[in-house]
Amino acid sequence: MSSLNNFAEYVKDPDYKKKLAPKKFKREIRMPLGYGKKQIDERWKVITGNNKKYSEWMKENEAELSISALHQKDVKSELLDEDSMERSDIYKNNIENYIGTVKVPVAIAGPVRVNGVHANGDFFIPLATTEAALVASIARGVSCINQSGGATAVTVQQATNRDPIFIFDSISSLGEFVVWAQEHEKDFKRVAESTTSVGKLKEIRYIIEGPDLHMRCQYFTGDASGQNMVTLATEKIVEYVRQNAPVQPLECFLDGNMSGDKKASACAHQNVRGRKVVVEVTIPKEVCKRVLHCSPEMICRNAGIASRGLALNGSISQNLHLSNAYTALSIATGQDPACAAEAHVGIGRCELTKNGDVFTALTLPNLLCATVGGGTKLPSQLACLKIMGLAGSGKANAFAEVMGVVMLAGEISLGAAICSEDFAKAHKLLARGVETSEITESDSLEDQFTKVQSLLVKLENMPSKDEILQVYGLYKQATTGDINISKPAMFSFDLKAKAKYSAWKKLRGVPKEDAKKQYIEFVLNLHKKSNSQKNTETKA
Repeated sequence: MSSLNNFAEYVKDPDYKKKLAPKKFKREIRMPLGYGKKQIDERWKVITGNNKKYSEWMKENEAELSISALHQKDVKSELLDEDSMERSDIYKNNIENYIGTVKVPVAIAGPVRVNGVHANGDFFIPLATTEAALVASIARGVSCINQSGGATAVTVQQATNRDPIFIFDSISSLGEFVVWAQEHEKDFKRVAESTTSVGKLKEIRYIIEGPDLHMRCQYFTGDASGQNMVTLATEKIVEYVRQNAPVQPLECFLDGNMSGDKKASACAHQNVRGRKVVVEVTIPKEVCKRVLHCSPEMICRNAGIASRGLALNGSISQNLHLSNAYTALSIATGQDPACAAEAHVGIGRCELTKNGDVFTALTLPNLLCATVGGGTKLPSQLACLKIMGLAGSGKANAFAEVMGVVMLAGEISLGAAICSEDFAKAHKLLARGVETSEITESDSLEDQFTKVQSLLVKLENMPSKDEILQVYGLYKQATTGDINISKPAMFSFDLKAKAKYSAWKKLRGVPKEDAKKQYIEFVLNLHKKSNSQKNTETKA
């Protein structure tokens, strides 16, 4: 079967060429400029009055909209609520043509224990995402790290770069320029640092490609990510060259696209862009089995399989999904989420220790993050940084270490989920909404069992302690069968383990199929009870 079957069908369309042909743009619609409330209202008049696609969509969905109109806001009310309008001034340094705000759901994970040089203690983690199961997965990784004594984290380097390019007519001219440039690095440093009270030019590297010279200018940027800072500073170096170099380049540009900005590049492993952070944790075998549901041997073997898969795919990075945790934490705390491209470049390792535990570590050379400037000063984002106790000056290195540990938590949990076959199951339970009406007798017992688990994890009211233990016992009997773990010692202080053991043991001898049926019935009753409580509270 050809992978281009759909494309072939498009080509057969009589209007195929007409659709793809260039068409004259009849009238350019100009958005009102400025940052005041009046300009915001004027932009919305343009959007609703001159937006053909929006009008077409409204007409196509007219019937559906008329039914649910009472439950939906119009697009302007949804994006420009009262708060977004009243506080519109605070966004003027972060965005142009402002028309409102988009609300991304924020969840909390942790606290996570971080044993770092700059971050030391327990940190709550705000995560903004629309991907179901991501927060639950990171939370499980956090639990694993905590039960292993916390993760070690060290910020080992900090630098943000801009890479101007100078183009000459020959290598001979380029050579003369390089000699002059090296003799005037103090002047470069002086003019660059005149643009900032924080930034410091640390190093200049010269990369020659034919008659072109790339200058990698690396800066210390304090607690800011520094992307704008290094751009303005490097602009001064380019100006100094134009005005003073005895050998003038034919052309020069502020960036020769070698800086790695918003790009995943192989050289990132040997350099640093943002902060380079190394994190590690040794997970005891007991924690692997209890929290991750698989053995250390399985985890390490699967890590090897994953590495070979990455090699076959030509990946420049050795990890599972670093960009997932980075992006969720970045959106919540006002970082630049587009930097997930370079943040994803990192090396993960997973090794079996002599004691049969799992040693896992991450080397992250490109964590662009900040606790001042940019989006970190916006209200919601600043609130998230305050939750972490990492808002303001002097906190960026600590934030980078916490970010590294959160990314490690995501790697640990996803790796184990693939190993234990929990990966697809987690998405079935958390990413799909299930109503009781969807659970019918025509469903197989296994389908009913899966669907009620989705209902269980989304109950609005927390079941009682006895109900939770009943659910646990039925689930273990339905999936594993008769109890196969040792009874906790008589004088053990682990009361939770004793209660769980007792709940499972009570069901000894019940066939798996019967346990599944009991589990389904019990959870449906819990769901009914939860809805009843919700309705009572609503009426009150």
